[in-house]
Amino acid sequence: QVEGFIRQVIGWREYMRGIYWAKMPEYAEKNFFEHKRKLPDFYWTGKTKMKCMEKSIKQSLSEAYAHHIQRLMVTGNFALLNMTDPDEVDKWYLGIYIDAIEWVEITNTRGMSQYADGGIVGSKPYLASANYMHKMSNYCSNCYYDHKKKVGEKACPFNSLYWNFYNTHRDKLEKNQRISMMYRTWDKKTQQEKEELLTQADYYLNHIDDL
Repeated sequence: QVEGFIRQVIGWREYMRGIYWAKMPEYAEKNFFEHKRKLPDFYWTGKTKMKCMEKSIKQSLSEAYAHHIQRLMVTGNFALLNMTDPDEVDKWYLGIYIDAIEWVEITNTRGMSQYADGGIVGSKPYLASANYMHKMSNYCSNCYYDHKKKVGEKACPFNSLYWNFYNTHRDKLEKNQRISMMYRTWDKKTQQEKEELLTQADYYLNHIDDL
C-alpha cells in the first residue's frame, strides 16, 4: 500500500508534471502515428454494443470518473485501435474527467495511452485484444460481441482492430523489443488468416459508429 502510494500517486504524477514542463508546448502537437480519424460518436453517449465501452463511457459521463485501467485499457485502448487523432482524444479526456487538469491529462493521454509522443513517457503502445478484457473484467460475459471470435458475425472488434493496428504500423514498431513477439505471432498466421482479420478490421473502421 505504501509502495503503491509513493510510486503511483507521488512518483507518477510528479513524473507527468516534469514531462509537461520540459516538453510543452511542442508536446501538444505530437502525433507519432499520424492518426487523423475522428473519435467515435458513442464516446459522447455510451451507445455502443461493446459492453466494456458502454459501461466505461457511461460511468465516465455520469460520474466524471473512471478507474485508470478503464481509461488506459478500455477507452484509451479503443481510441488507439481506431487510430483516432490524439487532439480529439485529449479533448475528450480533458472535458470528461473531473481530475483532468492539462498537465496530468495530456501526458497520460497523448503519451502513455496514445503513444503519440513516440516513447517519451512509455516504452510501448498500450494495446489489448478481447482476451485481455475477458481476463481482467466481467464485461464480456453479457456482451453482444463474442470475445473469442476474431472474424465473422459478432466477432469482438478489439480482436481484428488489434492486429490491424500492428500491421499498419509495423515500420514504426517492429524493432521495439517489448512488442516484437507480436510480429512473430502475426508472421506465423497464414495469408488467409491475415486477410480475414484485415478485412474484418476494415469493415469495423468504416462502420465505427455502428459498433
